[in-house]
Amino acid sequence: MTLLAVRPHPDDESSSTGGMLAYYSARKVRTAVVICTGGEEGEIRDPDLDPVVDRPKLREIRTQEAKNACEILGVAELRMLDYRDSGMAGAPANQHPEAFVNAERSEAAGRLVRIIRELRPRVIVTEPPGGMYPHPDHIMCHEISVDAFQAAGDAQAFPDAGPPWQPDKLYGVAQIDDGVWEGLVPRFVAAGFDMDWMERRQRHPRGPGPEAATVALDVGPYSEEQRRALLAHRTQISPENFFVSLPADLRRLAFATAYFVRLSPPCVPGEHEPDLLYCLD
Repeated sequence: MTLLAVRPHPDDESSSTGGMLAYYSARKVRTAVVICTGGEEGEIRDPDLDPVVDRPKLREIRTQEAKNACEILGVAELRMLDYRDSGMAGAPANQHPEAFVNAERSEAAGRLVRIIRELRPRVIVTEPPGGMYPHPDHIMCHEISVDAFQAAGDAQAFPDAGPPWQPDKLYGVAQIDDGVWEGLVPRFVAAGFDMDWMERRQRHPRGPGPEAATVALDVGPYSEEQRRALLAHRTQISPENFFVSLPADLRRLAFATAYFVRLSPPCVPGEHEPDLLYCLD
C-alpha cells in the first residue's frame, strides 16, 4: 500500500477524497481506505428501503455501499474500525456506549496502528484539525489519525499490533475557497439549479484560499468516478442531489481540484508540493 485515507463515515471516502483516490488509482498507486464508524445515524433516502424496518440493518447496508464505492474508485483495501456512528454534536446518539466519540482514544488509535502496520502506507490522508465540520466523529477521526501516525513507527507502542512501520507523511483534507463555485453560479442557474443556498453561503466570510494548501491535485478528470462512487451510497445520496446531478461539464469544473495540507512533517506557510507522494523514494 502507498496511500491510506482514514475517513469517519461511509460516503466520506467518496465525498472529500473520492477524486483523490481515483486520481492515484489511475496512476497505478495502490490505495486503501479505513472508515471509523458504521454510519448508523445516517438518513435512509433509498426508496427501495423502509426507513423503519431497515434501520437496524443500516450499518451492514452502508458497509456494503462503501465496498461498492471503493471498487468504483479503484481502492485495493477497505477496512472498518467498527465503532458506532456518534451522530451530530448534542444528539442522543452521543451517549451510546459504542459511539466513536466515547471510545478510549488510545484503544481507537491502537486499532488504526494495527492496520497501518499491516498495510504499510507511505502517506496517510485524514480529517483536518477540528474535522471538516464540527461533527464528533470527524474530530475524533483526526485525533486518532495523528496518534496512530506517531505511534505506528514506535516499537514500544502497541507491541501486539505488529512490526513497526512509520509512514512518511500525514495530510489533512483542506476546505479551500478558490472562487471556482462563485464563478460557476450563473452557469448552475442557467442549467436549471436553484442556487439560493449558495447565495446565502456567500454572505459569510470567505474561507482560506489556495495559498493555504500544501497540495492542489487536478482531479477534474475523475469527477465521473467520484459521482458514481457517491451514487453507490444509495441510502445517503439521491440521484437528484445537486452534487451528482450536475451536467458532466459543470461537474468537472466544480470538482476540478482537491486540496490538502501537510500535517506531518509540519509545513511552513507558503510551502507547496506538486503531489501527495512528492519526494518519496
